Order: sequence, then structure tokens, then C-alpha cells
Amino acid sequence: MNLWLDDVREPWRHGALGWEWAKTVADAKALLEAGLVDQASLDHDLGLCGECMDTLTGTDRGQIAVVRAELLRNEGCASYCSCPHNGTGYELVCWMEETGHWPKSQPVVHSANPVGAARMRLAIERETRRRGGVW
Repeated sequence: MNLWLDDVREPWRHGALGWEWAKTVADAKALLEAGLVDQASLDHDLGLCGECMDTLTGTDRGQIAVVRAELLRNEGCASYCSCPHNGTGYELVCWMEETGHWPKSQPVVHSANPVGAARMRLAIERETRRRGGVW
């Protein structure tokens, strides 16, 4: 099976037909722990869960899209881009490094967050080197 980690992008709209759509790090970990994942395409920013969204005021909710876009343009993302309940793609890649629960082929990063994506790619490159360049 193939894993698509993203909170908003639908896999089939990005050429990933038939991919399993995980919206949180916990969902992705469950699939990886089962050893079912052949390929993975990963996002960094997994948004806010319903509980964290409920803590925001109406004004904050209206500003989320604007704030996220501005943060991504400048220096990466912050509080509106993820919450501790959903996690981040970087957290997932670090967990894969620690546990060895990698997909069968080298993961791809499709995140629009340049800072988060770079951190994820560095961790994946470390694993690629550890494997002698062979997945």
C-alpha cells in the first residue's frame, strides 16, 4: 500500500490514486508499524485538530489562511500550521529514523513549507546514506 500524509490535499487530486490518506502522524505510524507501506509521500504541516481549532477566537480562525501563507513565504510555519495532536511530517520522519519503520521505498516530501521540507529531506538522506544509497 502507498501512504499519503497530508491534512488537506486529497491524494487523488495530486496523482496518488488509491493511496491511503493519513491526516495525522498517529495514523501514519499505525500503517508504518504494520509494515504495509511501499511508498510514502509526506507533508510537513498537518494543521490544527478540532480541539485546538476550538480554542481559537473567530478572528483567529479568519486569519489562519493569511497567517499560514505569510509564514510559509518567510521562514517556515508556526502555531497555526500544526498542533501537538496532529504532529508534523518532520516528527514522523524522526520517528521512522528512531524505530526503523520506513516504507519499502524512499519517501517523497511534497510539503509547501520550505523549512520543514528541508529538515525532512535531510533525515531521509541520512537514512539513504545509512542504507548505502539503496532502498
